[in-house]
Amino acid sequence: MDYPMRLLNSMMLVAVIAALGCQPSDETPGLWLRGEVAVAPVDDWKFTRDIDEIFVETHPWYGIPHSTTIWCAELDGELYVGSYGEEIKTWEQHAVSDPQVELSIAGKLYPATLAPVTDRARNQALGIAYARKYDMAEVFGDELPSWRYYRVRARR
Repeated sequence: MDYPMRLLNSMMLVAVIAALGCQPSDETPGLWLRGEVAVAPVDDWKFTRDIDEIFVETHPWYGIPHSTTIWCAELDGELYVGSYGEEIKTWEQHAVSDPQVELSIAGKLYPATLAPVTDRARNQALGIAYARKYDMAEVFGDELPSWRYYRVRARR
C-alpha cells in the first residue's frame, strides 16, 4: 500500500474514532465523553447521591483524552471521586498532571478540577460515605483495599 493510501486510511480511522467518541464501558476505558454540557456550575452535588457510576475524562500529555468509569460520593454537598488499591490508576496520573477534567453524570458533562484529599478526618468520612453508598463486601470481599479520594470542583 502506498503512502497516500495509508495516510487516507489513517485519517479515516481517526475520524471514525473522533465521531464515535469511544466512551468508557464498565472497566474498559474510552476517549472523548459525549453529552450535553451543563451550563450552570454546580454548587451542591446532592443530586449524585443515587448515581452509582460516573465517567471522568482526563487530558494526558499526548493530547488524546482518556476516560474511565468511576464511583463517586457526595459529602456535605461536595462531590468526591475515589480510586482504590496500591497502584495509582492511569486516570489519576493524568489528573495529577492536569487536574482539569470533564465528568459525565447522567448524560451531562461537567467541566471540573480534581484535587487530592489529604485531610485524614475527611478521608475517614469519605470512607464511611463510600461504604454507605456501595456494598464494599460484595465487591471486594473481606479484603477491603485502601482508597484515595479527590475533591471535585466545578469549573466556571
